[in-house]
Amino acid sequence: MLKLKDKIKIINTLDPFVQRDDKTKNKVVHLRTPSNFRERAGVRVLFFLLCISALATAQQEASVQVVVRPLEDKVMLRWAVDEPNAWKKANQYGFLVERITISRNGEAVLPKESQMLTATALKPKPLMEWETLAKKDQNAAVIAQSLYGESFKVDAMNTMESVVAINKELEQRFTFGLVAAEQSYEAALFAGWGLVDTEAKKGEKYLYKVSVAIPQEETIKINEGSAFTSLDLYEELPKPIGLVGDFGDSNVVLSWNFDLLQSIYTNYIVERSEDKIKYTQLNGSPVFNAQQPKDEGSYSLFYNDSIPNDKTFYYRVKGKTTFGELGPSSDILEGKAEKGLNFLPHISQKQIPNNNTVILDWEFPKEGNELITGFELRRSNKNDGPFSTVKEGILPTSRTVTYKGLKRINYFVIVAKAKNGAESESFPSIVQPIDSIPPKPPVGLTGVIDTTGVVQLSWTANAEEDILGYRVYRANNPNVEFTQVTRSAVKNNQYTDTIAVKNMNKKVYYKITAEDQRYNPSDLSEMLAIDKPDLTPPSPAVISKYEVTEEGVQLVWIPSSSDDVLAHIIYRKDMSITGGLWENIAEKTAITDTTYIDKSAQQNKMYSYTVMARDTSGLESSPATPIEVTIAPKNIEAEDIKFSGVANRELRYIQLSWKVKSDTIAEYRLYRGDSENKLQLFKTFVGTKDTYKDTELEAGSEYTYGLQVLIKGGIPSVIKKIIVKY
Repeated sequence: MLKLKDKIKIINTLDPFVQRDDKTKNKVVHLRTPSNFRERAGVRVLFFLLCISALATAQQEASVQVVVRPLEDKVMLRWAVDEPNAWKKANQYGFLVERITISRNGEAVLPKESQMLTATALKPKPLMEWETLAKKDQNAAVIAQSLYGESFKVDAMNTMESVVAINKELEQRFTFGLVAAEQSYEAALFAGWGLVDTEAKKGEKYLYKVSVAIPQEETIKINEGSAFTSLDLYEELPKPIGLVGDFGDSNVVLSWNFDLLQSIYTNYIVERSEDKIKYTQLNGSPVFNAQQPKDEGSYSLFYNDSIPNDKTFYYRVKGKTTFGELGPSSDILEGKAEKGLNFLPHISQKQIPNNNTVILDWEFPKEGNELITGFELRRSNKNDGPFSTVKEGILPTSRTVTYKGLKRINYFVIVAKAKNGAESESFPSIVQPIDSIPPKPPVGLTGVIDTTGVVQLSWTANAEEDILGYRVYRANNPNVEFTQVTRSAVKNNQYTDTIAVKNMNKKVYYKITAEDQRYNPSDLSEMLAIDKPDLTPPSPAVISKYEVTEEGVQLVWIPSSSDDVLAHIIYRKDMSITGGLWENIAEKTAITDTTYIDKSAQQNKMYSYTVMARDTSGLESSPATPIEVTIAPKNIEAEDIKFSGVANRELRYIQLSWKVKSDTIAEYRLYRGDSENKLQLFKTFVGTKDTYKDTELEAGSEYTYGLQVLIKGGIPSVIKKIIVKY
């Protein structure tokens, strides 16, 4: 084991990440972020830290997370456990790595070929072996302290707290151990968190599995991790893109795109040159914090460098992977810093002799005169611009200017023009001449209302530049005074109002006014009338009369008394059908037409009729009290019955046949006698029978036959008679 002074010696190599506690002189690590690590929503630190943070939220069980990097002749692996307690156990028991060959030269390998790449579990090197590496690699010192340090204390840091909540010592060790391993692949190999497979072959595809060698008696569960790769997937590292610089007074702020290559590079180094040939690395610590501009969709990295003015410098950046590979340099950025103008003009006084003219006075230090070529006056309609130059070439010694051409509202700035091209601008100052002219009345007022009473109003925005807003007025009667519904001027050209819809008023009325920044109101706009939603159904109709005629069933009703009725609808139901439904048989759109004849009604049936009213909103009244109508079958007359008889003496029978014009026949009755006045009931037949052979005969006799038809309902017809000689 290392002695106390040796451990502190390791700690001292961590600067600027780690420093010794000079107050207590004990073995404590205080980690602090590099100076350019910025606090921001959307900060991204490292690949593993990001993955683990997301995965720890999404899952209950701990897992091993694996990344791979294929080269032309080997495969590099890195892994990490995504939960602090599991991370501690994994370091205790070590890791096992298995390689499974999935395919070879495009052919699937069956059965699978599996090979353990670790004869024994990979564990962190003993503390004694870390000293040499820790002296030259501060990240190795951080990992050694996270694994073997007796205590681990972290200063409060808002930036890191925005990424991960570090509130326990184990979590501190876990987090900063992963941070350091991300920056040093050599240290990660030392910690047993990585492996290089030098036996991989081209043409083969592999699945690598990394698991923790947990003994059977251990209760903790850590899921294995896996990753797919092949030497054939090797690609050269890309160069960083989007390097730009903002050169100021004795400094430059460099930035470049982090988002596009974040899956490849975890940190960057920045290099500077004075001759574009020899470059020197600027950042002693890796640049890996990123921030996302509010209006952009990608992240950028930033680096601030202090440089002398008026001298050209050349910059480039290189990305570094989690496996320690250094990629090609970016395109070279060239620029130089220039002395800035550190004096600001200040508009101190405004005079408005008339509505068209303003005289502006401003303050500016005399010692700044020699740094500028002069001043410019710029004007805008809004406080935040854009500003346009309205007067230029103002002398450096001048401190007053007169401008003619004022509008209703004006914003002015005085701009000092530096000799090196820089500018120094005053704060905007508002100038408003006396204004008693009101805006024009708003136009284009429209509105819609829903069934809950929410009214959406909109109108055409006024063109005046000094419009403060609009006020909305409402009334339930167009002939009374309108009431203002807005408490203050509405900035936008739209407004949402809420009204009661369940009252007797069928419309609501609106007017609006425009108001300028001098509180001059316009005249009222044209009135807008909006129909309220109709939530009240019409009153029901009343069936006053019905009659069964030769044409059909005639209905007469008293119409609905509601004034917005659009139609009356006639419904019919066949009562002979069990569970029958109401059928819409007619619709009368002429409100005064209150008669309808149902010509499709069938004889010997019972129907139920009702009438409903429908208004312009589609609401229907309750049904009129239904009436039931029975349609009796038509009486059968003698001329409706065709009845005949033919005697066959050879076969000794009389053939009788008949045909009747009716669909409602229930029964036939056959009468016979030897004379027309002595007919007696002879036979009865069902309604489908239409012939009969009479064999009960005597030769030489004359028979009188009569046929009577009974329709459904039991109503008999007259008897149709014929005489047949046999």
